[in-house]
Amino acid sequence: MSILFNVWMLPILFILHDFEEMIFMPLWKKRHYQKLLTFKKPFFGSVTQGSAFAVGVLEEFIILVFISGFCQITHNSLLYLSFVIAYTAHFIIHYIMCLQFMGYVPGVVTVTLELPIVLIIIAHYWPSDVSSTSVVVYLLLTMVITFTNLKIMHLIMPKIQTHLEKYEK
Repeated sequence: MSILFNVWMLPILFILHDFEEMIFMPLWKKRHYQKLLTFKKPFFGSVTQGSAFAVGVLEEFIILVFISGFCQITHNSLLYLSFVIAYTAHFIIHYIMCLQFMGYVPGVVTVTLELPIVLIIIAHYWPSDVSSTSVVVYLLLTMVITFTNLKIMHLIMPKIQTHLEKYEK
């Protein structure tokens, strides 16, 4: 059980989850192209190419490896906890997309399998002093950083896709 509480679990869980997305997202978008046109916002952004999506995954993975390394060196369990919570919060998006789509959406299988694991990790790292303002500050900053980065990557990935398509020719 101690391996579960190792700070390197976050990038491991992240990459397992994103493998599901990287493998199935391009195929899923092609298969459900007509149905996806009926939605206001495209699921997983406008990227359709697995390589471009993988670049975004790589960038996020590098950040999580850096965070895990930093937390291991500094023993900053509060920072680690806040990133695990931010990662877990994104599970909600997958469930909402499934409800909107009324079917399978890439990533939902792994978030469902990982949910009990991340809840155990959160319970383990949750400080006994829940009223601590530092917990709230860490959580707010991490959520802002995480979701801002995600938004920026979804804006950049279509440009990366264009460059990769040019490279292909």
